[in-house]
Amino acid sequence: MFKIGDFSRLAQVSVKTLRYYDRLGLLTPAWIDRYSGYRYYTAGQLPRLNRILALKDLGFSLDQVKRLLQDDLPVAELRGMMRMKQLELEGQLREEQARLERVENRLRQIEHEGGLPAYEVVLKNVPPQQVLGVRELVAGFEGIVRLFAELHGYLGSQNLVLDVNHPHLVVYYDHEYHERGMDVEAAVPLPRPLVSANRFRVHELEAVGDMACTVHQGSIQEMDAARNSLMAWIEANGYCVAGSNRDVYLQAHQIEQLGAEGVAEVQFPVQKKPIPILISENQEKSKMEPKIVSKAAFTAVGMVYYGKNENNEIAGLWREFNPRMPEIQHVVDAAFGLCAPADESGAFKYMASFAVSDTSQIPEGMQIWEVPAQKYVVFPTTLDKVGETYKYAFETWIPGSGYEYTQGLDFEYYDENFDPEVEGSQFEIYVPIK
Repeated sequence: MFKIGDFSRLAQVSVKTLRYYDRLGLLTPAWIDRYSGYRYYTAGQLPRLNRILALKDLGFSLDQVKRLLQDDLPVAELRGMMRMKQLELEGQLREEQARLERVENRLRQIEHEGGLPAYEVVLKNVPPQQVLGVRELVAGFEGIVRLFAELHGYLGSQNLVLDVNHPHLVVYYDHEYHERGMDVEAAVPLPRPLVSANRFRVHELEAVGDMACTVHQGSIQEMDAARNSLMAWIEANGYCVAGSNRDVYLQAHQIEQLGAEGVAEVQFPVQKKPIPILISENQEKSKMEPKIVSKAAFTAVGMVYYGKNENNEIAGLWREFNPRMPEIQHVVDAAFGLCAPADESGAFKYMASFAVSDTSQIPEGMQIWEVPAQKYVVFPTTLDKVGETYKYAFETWIPGSGYEYTQGLDFEYYDENFDPEVEGSQFEIYVPIK
Protein backbone atom coordinates (compact mmCIF):
# COMPACT_ATOMS: atom_id res chain seq x y z
CA MET A 1 0.00 0.00 0.00
CA PHE A 2 1.06 3.57 -0.65
CA LYS A 3 0.66 6.63 1.54
CA ILE A 4 -1.26 9.36 -0.22
CA GLY A 5 1.94 11.31 -0.93
CA ASP A 6 3.67 8.30 -2.48
CA PHE A 7 0.55 7.44 -4.51
CA SER A 8 0.39 11.07 -5.65
CA ARG A 9 3.95 10.90 -7.01
CA LEU A 10 3.32 7.53 -8.64
CA ALA A 11 0.11 8.67 -10.38
CA GLN A 12 1.31 12.23 -11.13
CA VAL A 13 -1.84 13.61 -9.47
CA SER A 14 -1.74 16.15 -6.62
CA VAL A 15 -2.68 15.21 -3.06
CA LYS A 16 -5.34 17.93 -3.14
CA THR A 17 -6.95 16.31 -6.19
CA LEU A 18 -6.89 12.85 -4.59
CA ARG A 19 -8.62 14.24 -1.48
CA TYR A 20 -11.23 15.94 -3.73
CA TYR A 21 -11.88 12.68 -5.64
CA ASP A 22 -12.37 10.97 -2.28
CA ARG A 23 -15.00 13.55 -1.19
CA LEU A 24 -16.88 13.03 -4.48
CA GLY A 25 -16.76 9.25 -4.13
CA LEU A 26 -14.76 8.86 -7.33
CA LEU A 27 -11.66 7.28 -5.77
CA THR A 28 -11.87 6.26 -2.13
CA PRO A 29 -8.64 5.28 -0.32
CA ALA A 30 -8.18 1.56 0.18
CA TRP A 31 -7.69 2.19 3.89
CA ILE A 32 -7.67 5.15 6.27
CA ASP A 33 -5.76 4.90 9.55
CA ARG A 34 -8.48 5.60 12.07
CA TYR A 35 -5.94 6.99 14.53
CA SER A 36 -3.80 9.23 12.37
CA GLY A 37 -6.23 9.83 9.46
CA TYR A 38 -3.54 8.84 6.97
CA ARG A 39 -4.91 7.71 3.61
CA TYR A 40 -3.49 4.66 1.86
CA TYR A 41 -3.95 3.52 -1.73
CA THR A 42 -3.05 0.34 -3.62
CA ALA A 43 -1.45 -0.13 -7.04
CA GLY A 44 -4.68 -1.83 -8.10
CA GLN A 45 -6.44 1.58 -7.90
CA LEU A 46 -4.27 3.09 -10.63
CA PRO A 47 -6.44 1.77 -13.52
CA ARG A 48 -9.53 3.45 -12.04
CA LEU A 49 -7.62 6.70 -11.54
CA ASN A 50 -6.34 6.54 -15.12
CA ARG A 51 -9.90 6.05 -16.36
CA ILE A 52 -11.04 9.10 -14.40
CA LEU A 53 -8.23 11.17 -15.95
CA ALA A 54 -8.96 9.84 -19.45
CA LEU A 55 -12.67 10.66 -19.20
CA LYS A 56 -11.85 14.13 -17.87
CA ASP A 57 -9.55 14.60 -20.86
CA LEU A 58 -12.53 13.85 -23.14
CA GLY A 59 -14.32 16.82 -21.57
CA PHE A 60 -16.70 15.07 -19.18
CA SER A 61 -17.55 16.74 -15.88
CA LEU A 62 -16.70 14.87 -12.67
CA ASP A 63 -20.40 14.15 -12.12
CA GLN A 64 -20.54 12.59 -15.59
CA VAL A 65 -17.32 10.67 -14.90
CA LYS A 66 -18.89 9.24 -11.74
CA ARG A 67 -21.87 8.07 -13.79
CA LEU A 68 -19.62 6.54 -16.45
CA LEU A 69 -17.65 4.59 -13.84
CA GLN A 70 -20.69 2.64 -12.64
CA ASP A 71 -20.30 -1.08 -13.23
CA ASP A 72 -23.97 -1.55 -14.11
CA LEU A 73 -24.15 1.30 -16.63
CA PRO A 74 -26.01 0.00 -19.72
CA VAL A 75 -23.99 0.01 -22.94
CA ALA A 76 -26.72 2.06 -24.66
CA GLU A 77 -26.40 4.82 -22.04
CA LEU A 78 -22.60 4.72 -22.26
CA ARG A 79 -22.81 5.07 -26.05
CA GLY A 80 -25.37 7.87 -25.70
CA MET A 81 -23.19 9.87 -23.32
CA MET A 82 -20.21 9.51 -25.63
CA ARG A 83 -22.29 10.55 -28.62
CA MET A 84 -23.61 13.62 -26.78
CA LYS A 85 -20.06 14.62 -25.87
CA GLN A 86 -19.01 14.15 -29.48
CA LEU A 87 -21.78 16.47 -30.70
CA GLU A 88 -20.94 19.02 -28.01
CA LEU A 89 -17.26 19.08 -28.99
CA GLU A 90 -18.12 19.32 -32.70
CA GLY A 91 -20.28 22.35 -31.94
CA GLN A 92 -17.48 23.97 -29.95
CA LEU A 93 -15.07 23.27 -32.78
CA ARG A 94 -17.37 24.96 -35.30
CA GLU A 95 -17.74 27.98 -33.02
CA GLU A 96 -13.97 28.27 -32.57
CA GLN A 97 -13.39 27.86 -36.31
CA ALA A 98 -15.87 30.67 -36.98
CA ARG A 99 -14.10 32.81 -34.35
CA LEU A 100 -10.76 32.06 -36.01
CA GLU A 101 -12.16 33.16 -39.37
CA ARG A 102 -13.38 36.42 -37.81
CA VAL A 103 -9.92 37.06 -36.34
CA GLU A 104 -8.32 36.41 -39.74
CA ASN A 105 -10.79 38.77 -41.41
CA ARG A 106 -10.04 41.42 -38.78
CA LEU A 107 -6.31 41.07 -39.43
CA ARG A 108 -6.85 41.56 -43.16
CA GLN A 109 -9.06 44.56 -42.40
CA ILE A 110 -6.40 46.12 -40.18
CA GLU A 111 -3.77 45.55 -42.88
CA HIS A 112 -6.05 47.16 -45.46
CA GLU A 113 -7.24 50.12 -43.38
CA GLY A 114 -4.15 50.65 -41.24
CA GLY A 115 -6.04 50.36 -37.95
CA LEU A 116 -9.28 49.36 -36.30
CA PRO A 117 -12.43 49.89 -38.41
CA ALA A 118 -14.66 52.91 -37.88
CA TYR A 119 -17.67 50.62 -37.46
CA GLU A 120 -17.80 47.45 -35.38
CA VAL A 121 -20.22 44.74 -36.53
CA VAL A 122 -21.95 42.25 -34.24
CA LEU A 123 -24.44 39.46 -34.92
CA LYS A 124 -27.61 39.66 -32.87
CA ASN A 125 -30.68 37.54 -32.33
CA VAL A 126 -33.54 40.03 -32.82
CA PRO A 127 -36.87 38.88 -31.32
CA PRO A 128 -40.23 39.52 -33.02
CA GLN A 129 -41.72 42.98 -32.43
CA GLN A 130 -45.32 44.18 -32.53
CA VAL A 131 -45.25 47.48 -34.42
CA LEU A 132 -47.51 50.13 -35.88
CA GLY A 133 -46.34 51.07 -39.36
CA VAL A 134 -47.19 52.92 -42.51
CA ARG A 135 -45.69 51.74 -45.80
CA GLU A 136 -45.28 53.67 -49.05
CA LEU A 137 -43.04 54.30 -52.07
CA VAL A 138 -40.98 57.41 -51.29
CA ALA A 139 -38.45 59.35 -53.35
CA GLY A 140 -36.00 60.02 -50.53
CA PHE A 141 -35.57 60.46 -46.80
CA GLU A 142 -37.85 63.49 -46.78
CA GLY A 143 -40.65 61.04 -47.63
CA ILE A 144 -39.71 58.90 -44.62
CA VAL A 145 -39.86 61.99 -42.37
CA ARG A 146 -43.37 62.66 -43.70
CA LEU A 147 -44.44 59.06 -42.94
CA PHE A 148 -43.27 59.40 -39.34
CA ALA A 149 -45.16 62.69 -39.02
CA GLU A 150 -48.33 60.88 -40.15
CA LEU A 151 -47.58 58.04 -37.74
CA HIS A 152 -47.18 60.44 -34.80
CA GLY A 153 -50.46 62.12 -35.77
CA TYR A 154 -52.31 58.81 -35.64
CA LEU A 155 -50.69 57.87 -32.34
CA GLY A 156 -51.79 61.23 -30.91
CA SER A 157 -55.37 60.55 -32.03
CA GLN A 158 -55.15 57.32 -30.02
CA ASN A 159 -53.89 59.21 -26.94
CA LEU A 160 -50.50 57.55 -27.25
CA VAL A 161 -47.51 59.91 -27.05
CA LEU A 162 -44.10 58.28 -27.33
CA ASP A 163 -41.08 59.15 -25.26
CA VAL A 164 -38.31 61.00 -27.12
CA ASN A 165 -36.08 57.95 -26.71
CA HIS A 166 -38.67 55.47 -28.01
CA PRO A 167 -37.13 53.49 -30.94
CA HIS A 168 -38.25 54.42 -34.45
CA LEU A 169 -37.69 51.91 -37.26
CA VAL A 170 -37.38 52.20 -41.02
CA VAL A 171 -37.79 48.89 -42.86
CA TYR A 172 -36.50 48.76 -46.45
CA TYR A 173 -38.41 46.20 -48.49
CA ASP A 174 -36.52 46.78 -51.77
CA HIS A 175 -33.33 44.75 -52.08
CA GLU A 176 -32.00 46.89 -54.93
CA TYR A 177 -32.38 50.40 -56.31
CA HIS A 178 -35.53 51.24 -58.28
CA GLU A 179 -36.19 54.48 -60.11
CA ARG A 180 -39.83 54.34 -58.98
CA GLY A 181 -38.70 55.08 -55.42
CA MET A 182 -37.99 53.22 -52.19
CA ASP A 183 -40.52 50.76 -50.77
CA VAL A 184 -40.21 51.56 -47.06
CA GLU A 185 -42.16 51.33 -43.85
CA ALA A 186 -41.94 53.80 -40.99
CA ALA A 187 -42.76 51.92 -37.79
CA VAL A 188 -42.62 52.10 -34.01
CA PRO A 189 -42.78 49.23 -31.47
CA LEU A 190 -46.09 49.42 -29.59
CA PRO A 191 -46.00 49.99 -25.81
CA ARG A 192 -49.66 48.95 -25.61
CA PRO A 193 -52.16 47.26 -27.97
CA LEU A 194 -53.61 49.23 -30.86
CA VAL A 195 -55.75 48.31 -33.85
CA SER A 196 -55.02 48.89 -37.54
CA ALA A 197 -56.86 51.77 -39.21
CA ASN A 198 -56.77 52.81 -42.86
CA ARG A 199 -53.13 52.79 -43.95
CA PHE A 200 -51.78 52.44 -40.39
CA ARG A 201 -51.12 48.73 -39.88
CA VAL A 202 -50.45 46.83 -36.66
CA HIS A 203 -48.37 43.76 -37.39
CA GLU A 204 -45.41 41.73 -36.17
CA LEU A 205 -41.91 42.24 -37.50
CA GLU A 206 -40.49 38.76 -37.75
CA ALA A 207 -37.68 37.53 -35.56
CA VAL A 208 -34.22 37.37 -37.10
CA GLY A 209 -31.75 34.78 -35.84
CA ASP A 210 -28.66 36.40 -37.37
CA MET A 211 -28.91 40.17 -37.68
CA ALA A 212 -25.65 41.91 -38.61
CA CYS A 213 -25.68 45.26 -36.81
CA THR A 214 -23.48 48.33 -36.54
CA VAL A 215 -24.02 51.61 -34.69
CA HIS A 216 -23.83 55.01 -36.41
CA GLN A 217 -23.25 58.19 -34.44
CA GLY A 218 -23.92 61.39 -36.36
CA SER A 219 -26.46 62.70 -38.80
CA ILE A 220 -28.73 60.70 -41.08
CA GLN A 221 -26.97 62.04 -44.16
CA GLU A 222 -23.77 60.24 -43.10
CA MET A 223 -25.31 56.80 -42.58
CA ASP A 224 -24.20 55.46 -45.97
CA ALA A 225 -20.71 54.99 -44.49
CA ALA A 226 -22.18 52.65 -41.86
CA ARG A 227 -24.14 50.70 -44.50
CA ASN A 228 -21.09 50.35 -46.73
CA SER A 229 -18.96 49.13 -43.83
CA LEU A 230 -21.66 46.64 -42.86
CA MET A 231 -22.00 45.30 -46.40
CA ALA A 232 -18.20 44.91 -46.64
CA TRP A 233 -18.25 42.89 -43.40
CA ILE A 234 -21.09 40.69 -44.68
CA GLU A 235 -19.15 39.90 -47.87
CA ALA A 236 -15.81 39.37 -46.13
CA ASN A 237 -17.27 36.95 -43.58
CA GLY A 238 -19.05 34.69 -46.07
CA TYR A 239 -22.60 35.90 -45.43
CA CYS A 240 -25.31 37.19 -47.73
CA VAL A 241 -28.30 39.44 -47.05
CA ALA A 242 -31.37 37.35 -46.21
CA GLY A 243 -34.25 39.79 -45.94
CA SER A 244 -35.32 43.39 -45.46
CA ASN A 245 -32.78 45.64 -43.76
CA ARG A 246 -33.74 48.06 -41.02
CA ASP A 247 -32.57 51.33 -39.49
CA VAL A 248 -33.35 51.75 -35.80
CA TYR A 249 -33.25 55.37 -34.64
CA LEU A 250 -32.78 55.57 -30.90
CA GLN A 251 -33.68 59.26 -30.66
CA ALA A 252 -36.78 60.62 -32.42
CA HIS A 253 -35.31 64.08 -33.06
CA GLN A 254 -32.79 62.50 -35.41
CA ILE A 255 -35.62 61.78 -37.84
CA GLU A 256 -37.60 64.93 -37.24
CA GLN A 257 -34.64 67.25 -37.85
CA LEU A 258 -32.56 66.32 -40.87
CA GLY A 259 -28.91 66.88 -40.05
CA ALA A 260 -29.40 66.45 -36.30
CA GLU A 261 -26.78 64.42 -34.46
CA GLY A 262 -27.96 61.14 -32.95
CA VAL A 263 -27.44 57.40 -32.60
CA ALA A 264 -28.88 54.82 -34.97
CA GLU A 265 -28.34 51.11 -35.54
CA VAL A 266 -28.12 49.75 -39.08
CA GLN A 267 -29.36 46.15 -39.30
CA PHE A 268 -29.14 43.56 -42.08
CA PRO A 269 -30.53 40.02 -41.69
CA VAL A 270 -27.92 37.59 -42.95
CA GLN A 271 -27.26 33.93 -43.55
CA LYS A 272 -24.15 31.99 -44.48
CA LYS A 273 -23.65 31.72 -48.21
CA PRO A 274 -24.54 28.24 -49.43
CA ILE A 275 -21.64 26.07 -50.54
CA PRO A 276 -22.21 23.93 -53.64
CA ILE A 277 -23.08 20.36 -52.69
CA LEU A 278 -20.09 18.96 -54.55
CA ILE A 279 -17.67 21.29 -52.78
CA SER A 280 -19.20 20.43 -49.41
CA GLU A 281 -19.05 16.67 -50.04
CA ASN A 282 -15.52 16.84 -51.36
CA GLN A 283 -14.28 18.84 -48.37
CA GLU A 284 -16.04 16.44 -45.99
CA LYS A 285 -14.20 13.54 -47.57
CA SER A 286 -10.80 15.15 -47.90
CA LYS A 287 -10.92 17.62 -44.98
CA MET A 288 -9.06 20.01 -47.30
CA GLU A 289 -9.71 23.46 -48.70
CA PRO A 290 -9.49 23.92 -52.50
CA LYS A 291 -5.86 23.51 -53.46
CA ILE A 292 -3.49 26.30 -54.52
CA VAL A 293 -1.19 25.43 -57.43
CA SER A 294 1.33 27.19 -59.64
CA LYS A 295 1.09 26.12 -63.28
CA ALA A 296 3.72 26.70 -65.94
CA ALA A 297 2.91 28.58 -69.14
CA PHE A 298 1.42 26.52 -71.98
CA THR A 299 0.08 26.89 -75.52
CA ALA A 300 -3.47 25.87 -76.41
CA VAL A 301 -5.12 25.25 -79.80
CA GLY A 302 -8.87 25.07 -80.25
CA MET A 303 -12.16 26.59 -81.37
CA VAL A 304 -13.38 29.91 -79.99
CA TYR A 305 -16.81 31.25 -79.05
CA TYR A 306 -17.53 34.94 -78.35
CA GLY A 307 -20.71 36.03 -76.59
CA LYS A 308 -22.63 35.85 -73.30
CA ASN A 309 -23.62 32.14 -73.37
CA GLU A 310 -27.26 33.21 -73.09
CA ASN A 311 -28.47 30.08 -74.91
CA ASN A 312 -25.83 27.61 -73.68
CA GLU A 313 -23.65 28.19 -76.75
CA ILE A 314 -20.56 26.85 -74.93
CA ALA A 315 -22.11 23.37 -74.83
CA GLY A 316 -22.72 23.71 -78.59
CA LEU A 317 -19.08 24.71 -79.10
CA TRP A 318 -17.92 21.50 -77.40
CA ARG A 319 -20.31 19.42 -79.51
CA GLU A 320 -18.78 21.00 -82.61
CA PHE A 321 -15.22 20.66 -81.31
CA ASN A 322 -15.40 17.01 -80.15
CA PRO A 323 -15.40 15.39 -83.63
CA ARG A 324 -12.52 17.65 -84.70
CA MET A 325 -10.23 16.78 -81.79
CA PRO A 326 -8.15 14.29 -83.84
CA GLU A 327 -7.16 17.14 -86.19
CA ILE A 328 -5.00 18.75 -83.49
CA GLN A 329 -1.37 17.58 -83.59
CA HIS A 330 1.33 17.45 -80.88
CA VAL A 331 -1.14 17.28 -77.97
CA VAL A 332 0.66 17.22 -74.60
CA ASP A 333 -2.21 17.49 -72.13
CA ALA A 334 -5.93 16.85 -71.72
CA ALA A 335 -8.69 19.27 -72.73
CA PHE A 336 -9.06 22.83 -71.48
CA GLY A 337 -12.03 25.20 -71.53
CA LEU A 338 -10.23 28.56 -71.48
CA CYS A 339 -12.18 31.72 -70.67
CA ALA A 340 -11.04 35.35 -70.95
CA PRO A 341 -12.49 38.15 -68.75
CA ALA A 342 -15.70 39.72 -70.08
CA ASP A 343 -15.61 43.04 -71.90
CA GLU A 344 -17.77 46.09 -71.10
CA SER A 345 -20.78 44.56 -72.84
CA GLY A 346 -20.56 41.40 -70.72
CA ALA A 347 -19.44 39.23 -73.65
CA PHE A 348 -16.38 37.01 -73.34
CA LYS A 349 -14.17 34.68 -75.38
CA TYR A 350 -14.15 30.96 -74.57
CA MET A 351 -11.95 28.34 -76.24
CA ALA A 352 -12.45 24.58 -76.28
CA SER A 353 -8.87 23.40 -76.66
CA PHE A 354 -5.92 21.10 -76.09
CA ALA A 355 -2.45 22.02 -74.85
CA VAL A 356 0.15 21.44 -77.57
CA SER A 357 3.93 21.46 -77.92
CA ASP A 358 4.05 22.58 -81.59
CA THR A 359 1.83 25.07 -83.46
CA SER A 360 3.20 24.56 -86.95
CA GLN A 361 0.04 22.73 -88.05
CA ILE A 362 -3.13 24.49 -86.96
CA PRO A 363 -6.47 23.09 -88.20
CA GLU A 364 -8.65 25.42 -90.23
CA GLY A 365 -10.94 27.63 -88.16
CA MET A 366 -8.96 27.12 -84.94
CA GLN A 367 -6.88 29.59 -82.93
CA ILE A 368 -3.77 29.62 -80.77
CA TRP A 369 -3.88 31.02 -77.24
CA GLU A 370 -0.83 31.50 -75.03
CA VAL A 371 -1.54 30.92 -71.35
CA PRO A 372 1.09 32.53 -69.05
CA ALA A 373 2.57 30.97 -65.93
CA GLN A 374 0.18 31.65 -63.09
CA LYS A 375 -0.91 30.75 -59.55
CA TYR A 376 -4.43 29.27 -59.34
CA VAL A 377 -6.99 28.13 -56.80
CA VAL A 378 -8.42 24.82 -58.00
CA PHE A 379 -11.94 23.53 -57.28
CA PRO A 380 -13.38 20.10 -58.17
CA THR A 381 -16.82 20.18 -59.78
CA THR A 382 -19.21 18.46 -62.20
CA LEU A 383 -21.09 19.70 -65.25
CA ASP A 384 -24.33 20.26 -63.35
CA LYS A 385 -22.52 22.14 -60.54
CA VAL A 386 -20.01 24.20 -62.51
CA GLY A 387 -22.04 27.43 -62.26
CA GLU A 388 -22.48 27.03 -58.51
CA THR A 389 -18.77 26.28 -58.11
CA TYR A 390 -17.70 29.42 -59.99
CA LYS A 391 -20.15 31.43 -57.87
CA TYR A 392 -18.70 29.94 -54.68
CA ALA A 393 -15.15 30.67 -55.88
CA PHE A 394 -15.77 34.33 -56.70
CA GLU A 395 -18.38 35.27 -54.08
CA THR A 396 -17.28 33.27 -51.05
CA TRP A 397 -13.85 31.68 -51.20
CA ILE A 398 -11.76 34.45 -52.78
CA PRO A 399 -13.24 37.32 -50.68
CA GLY A 400 -12.53 35.40 -47.50
CA SER A 401 -9.17 33.91 -48.46
CA GLY A 402 -6.78 36.87 -48.55
CA TYR A 403 -6.08 36.22 -52.24
CA GLU A 404 -7.19 38.40 -55.15
CA TYR A 405 -8.52 37.47 -58.59
CA THR A 406 -5.99 38.55 -61.23
CA GLN A 407 -8.36 39.19 -64.19
CA GLY A 408 -6.47 36.59 -66.21
CA LEU A 409 -7.63 33.47 -68.05
CA ASP A 410 -9.56 31.00 -65.93
CA PHE A 411 -10.25 27.53 -67.25
CA GLU A 412 -11.85 24.14 -66.86
CA TYR A 413 -9.48 21.18 -66.95
CA TYR A 414 -10.86 17.87 -68.24
CA ASP A 415 -8.38 15.06 -67.62
CA GLU A 416 -8.48 11.58 -69.17
CA ASN A 417 -10.82 10.31 -66.42
CA PHE A 418 -13.56 12.78 -67.28
CA ASP A 419 -16.54 11.36 -69.19
CA PRO A 420 -19.32 13.82 -70.14
CA GLU A 421 -21.73 10.90 -70.58
CA VAL A 422 -21.30 9.78 -66.95
CA GLU A 423 -23.40 11.70 -64.42
CA GLY A 424 -21.25 13.17 -61.65
CA SER A 425 -17.99 12.79 -63.58
CA GLN A 426 -15.55 15.28 -62.08
CA PHE A 427 -13.25 17.86 -63.57
CA GLU A 428 -11.51 20.94 -62.13
CA ILE A 429 -11.78 24.69 -62.53
CA TYR A 430 -8.69 26.89 -62.21
CA VAL A 431 -9.14 30.51 -61.11
CA PRO A 432 -6.06 32.80 -61.38
CA ILE A 433 -5.11 34.51 -58.10
CA LYS A 434 -2.31 36.49 -56.53
